[in-house]
Amino acid sequence: MRNQAVTRSAVLLAATLIASVAQAQPRIDPGRDRVPPTLPSPAGELQLEGLTLVTRTAWNTAAVRRVLQSFAFGGMADEAHILAWSNMPPEQAIVQMLDFEAVNARLSPPDGGTAAEIGCTSLTDLQNFWSSDAPDNPVRESDRPYHVMLYDNDSFVTPVGLILTWGRAMHTRGCNPFLHRMAFYLTNYHASIHIQNAGVALIRDYYDDMVSALVSGADFVGLMYHAARNGALAFAYGHALNYVHPQTGAFVGNDDFAREYFQLLFSIQGTSEDPDYHENVSIENNARLLTGMMLDQVPDRFGSTNPGDWFVSGIDFTDHQDAAGRRIYNRTAHYEFRMGDESCLEILHQRVCGATADAKLLALGPVAAAHPESMANTPLKLIRFFADAVIDETEAAALRTAWVDAEWDLLRFLRAYAISTLFHDPGRVQYWSAFERNLIVHNANTLDNEESFARAFYAGPTIRMIEQGALVFAPIRDVFGGQTGTDAANDRFVFKNAWTANVNTPGVLAQVQEEYRDGSGEAERWQKRWDEVVPPDPDGVHRVGSVADWLWNRFIADGGQNFDVVAKAQTYSLLATGFDFGALVDPERLDARYTSDDLSDGELRATVESLAGLSLDLSDLRVQYQIGMAVNFITMLPYAFAAEGGSP
Repeated sequence: MRNQAVTRSAVLLAATLIASVAQAQPRIDPGRDRVPPTLPSPAGELQLEGLTLVTRTAWNTAAVRRVLQSFAFGGMADEAHILAWSNMPPEQAIVQMLDFEAVNARLSPPDGGTAAEIGCTSLTDLQNFWSSDAPDNPVRESDRPYHVMLYDNDSFVTPVGLILTWGRAMHTRGCNPFLHRMAFYLTNYHASIHIQNAGVALIRDYYDDMVSALVSGADFVGLMYHAARNGALAFAYGHALNYVHPQTGAFVGNDDFAREYFQLLFSIQGTSEDPDYHENVSIENNARLLTGMMLDQVPDRFGSTNPGDWFVSGIDFTDHQDAAGRRIYNRTAHYEFRMGDESCLEILHQRVCGATADAKLLALGPVAAAHPESMANTPLKLIRFFADAVIDETEAAALRTAWVDAEWDLLRFLRAYAISTLFHDPGRVQYWSAFERNLIVHNANTLDNEESFARAFYAGPTIRMIEQGALVFAPIRDVFGGQTGTDAANDRFVFKNAWTANVNTPGVLAQVQEEYRDGSGEAERWQKRWDEVVPPDPDGVHRVGSVADWLWNRFIADGGQNFDVVAKAQTYSLLATGFDFGALVDPERLDARYTSDDLSDGELRATVESLAGLSLDLSDLRVQYQIGMAVNFITMLPYAFAAEGGSP
């Protein structure tokens, strides 16, 4: 019955999103796909001015796990790689841990084929494959319809397939989770647009374009250029309709994105400028720059009969006829097109020149990125998203200095920060959003791709994220970004819904086997194999205490510093018996509470210690389920909702 209820909820969500997207009528004329140029990312060492390298003593397995949680949704690295990274110098380990390659085989080893062939660089490709009847499609048959492009297979592009495909990609081995975490930040936080404003097809294009730019090595300036020229933003903000009359020179359009270009992409609020100059010169001239950005249409794109789905995100900045037979006048509609390459506008006290909006955007990017407000605010915006909810003035100064030294190289900056004393400082605290917490937990609890694909989609993290107020491509602040960890921490309903999910449906995390139909249609049975993952004690035996410590570090990543005797007593009891500690001690007083003082002396202490020494047969299905119940308990403790920097 629960499966049907969850499915109905998903369908209701789908219907709501579909209705809202369908109401958004085509508002613009459009652009032909082409591969945009990328700017080279400067080479350099990982020692950045302002940041101090973490000591080798502090660089251990807990430190490695902290990095993986903050930057890669926990990653899917096996224990051997985590141990190897902890034994390397951190500046060597971080290069293996974090990169923008299509596949990082150490961070997320390809498992089961799907990611290795596709490369996981395109949600479009993944959605097409996972919804297909291809014999090598690993998605269970019953879930494939949830990945389809078109609602009812013939009318218009549905958001449901995109949303569920993104969630599945985040926990598919072979997909690079750091690459996708960065693309998620760029499209849902840094320069976010809502799926209702851009439509499903353009949002998917926007995400795929950002992934492609990251893989190709674009630096921060290059990424912002890719975003600024993207048709999804032009459609959402309406500047695809902006033009300058070729005879009168009069500007027609809005200055919405002209302002947000500075605020969202480069964190320039104009507070350091004369307000009149910023508003009436920089913003108004930027609105004139953003002319001649109409989008092309490709008829029947994705097989859709809805013209709103035919727009493409790559803009052709020439005068031309698109595939739908429409005349597009992007050259003629641009500001002072008659002046050719000498067409210039004053923006941010600089002359920005170029014959098209594309050329001017390419010229404006470095100017905006070098602006004092951008240099001061961009690194803090990045670190607040990935790692630190509260940045004091000393930390801010260090991050700004490092950003200058990194020369807009995002990868270099984040790698250096991830192995710095700032990141590993015990005082650092980051609250997890529902996106982050659920993906971290799910990735740590899912042991291979067979489990990931065999289990029904409602057992995955996407439904739980939605129930906790986190819907990908639908940021709660519209253009100013999705749910943050601080939002989640201050919303009692987020915690309530998370609590309800764990308490009422513990089997989601504790499930140990399931029947499903594979790509060939044959019936298969998936079974959990914690025994192949959990390391034994030196004598080859799995003991409750050691297994509990390992689980705690896998899911909480704090080196055990918060694993107190109360948490241990409950975890030990669940692992050893499957029952709460209270039920084990006194079945007649199930609501009895035991404090750390109670458990630190006498018979209760002896009970805890005896539980810790018990051996476990991890190949036994009942024990596997008991591990899941322990995971269910651990992941509802406060320490699963936030991350600390390290041990005091």
